Amino acid sequence: MKPIIQEGDFWEVINQAILEKRHVAYLRRAIKDYEDYKREFNNNFSQANPADAIYTFRADYLLKKPVWREIEILGHQTFEDFADIIIDSMGWVNDHMHGFSFPQKDAHNRRMYTLDYTFYAPGWEDDPHPTFKSNQIRICDIDYGKQPRLRFMFDFGDGHEFDIDFKSIRKTNEKKKIRDFPCLTDERGVAPEQYPRL
Repeated sequence: MKPIIQEGDFWEVINQAILEKRHVAYLRRAIKDYEDYKREFNNNFSQANPADAIYTFRADYLLKKPVWREIEILGHQTFEDFADIIIDSMGWVNDHMHGFSFPQKDAHNRRMYTLDYTFYAPGWEDDPHPTFKSNQIRICDIDYGKQPRLRFMFDFGDGHEFDIDFKSIRKTNEKKKIRDFPCLTDERGVAPEQYPRL
């Protein structure tokens, strides 16, 4: 089953504001953005991936080279679990928000990417419309044929950015237990301090 956005009273509130002629142009733009957001996610979700398989990813830290982590995670685990292992593998404390994005090619510059389609940590409320949360989307929910790379951001103030490259899917090994996942399988480079001394 595909993930579903928790909309709460979004439609009731936005329709009431439009009825009262408050911020109508802005709200209509928010509705269009929300419809585009949902369409993009629906186009990139898959129901064909196995939930009981092991998925391998490489997380390349973008602000210091070469620093990367290779991670294995089960298909039924969430991107919240994935964020936790990335942050832990860097030796950081998980005390800030995070988000995963689908990079989109910029129509004006083929080398540039924009990050309009993001799903955030639970508690994120800075968008004008509802968004998916990382604890709602399982690893197996993404179509990696369409999105073999995601962008991960941790701490939107300090901006710790990673490219997340999908590597493979394989059947679970009976020697490894569910509690062994997610796990770090390989790494290169020393992570920067989370809060460097000035």
